[in-house]
Amino acid sequence: MQEAAKIEAAWERKYPEQVVLAITKNSEERVNLMAIGWVCIASDEPPMFLIGIDDNAYTLELIRLHKEFVIAYPSVEMADATLYVGTTHGHKEDKGVRCGLKFIPADKVNVPILADAVANFECRLVEITRPGNCPLIVGEIVASHVNADESVKRLFTLGKGYKLGKID
Repeated sequence: MQEAAKIEAAWERKYPEQVVLAITKNSEERVNLMAIGWVCIASDEPPMFLIGIDDNAYTLELIRLHKEFVIAYPSVEMADATLYVGTTHGHKEDKGVRCGLKFIPADKVNVPILADAVANFECRLVEITRPGNCPLIVGEIVASHVNADESVKRLFTLGKGYKLGKID
C-alpha cells in the first residue's frame, strides 16, 4: 500500500544507492577525485555513463576543460577516502595526494585509474546538459578495467548523512 509523502521522505527510502568516484586531472597533472551518487548507464551502444555534478565542483570544471574523466567504483576499504574526497573541495586541496589511494595509468585517457577499485571506466565527454538545476555529464566509455580479486566488494551509500558501507 502506498501513501502520499514529501519527496524528501521518499528519497530517504531509496538507500542503499551506489557511489562512484569521478577522477579528473588538471593542467599541472594534479589528480582530483569527487564522490558522486547521481550516476547511471546512459547507453550500452555506444556504452555511456551519465553523472550529475554541482555547478561549483572542480571536477566539472576539469571535465569541461579536458573533455575526459574516469568513473571508479570504490571498494569497501575505500570508505574513509571516499568520504574525504566527497566532502572536500578540490579547488584548494590536492585530493589525489591526500586521499591516500593508489593510481595507475589509464589506457586511453590522460587521467589515471584507481588501482584497487572494483572497476574503472575511462570516459570521453560527449555532452553536458541541464534539464534542471544540476548539470548532467554524458561520457562515452572508451576503456574499462576490473579488479582481478573478485572478493573485493563495492562501497555503497547506505543512508542519509554520508553513511557508507557494504551490502551483505
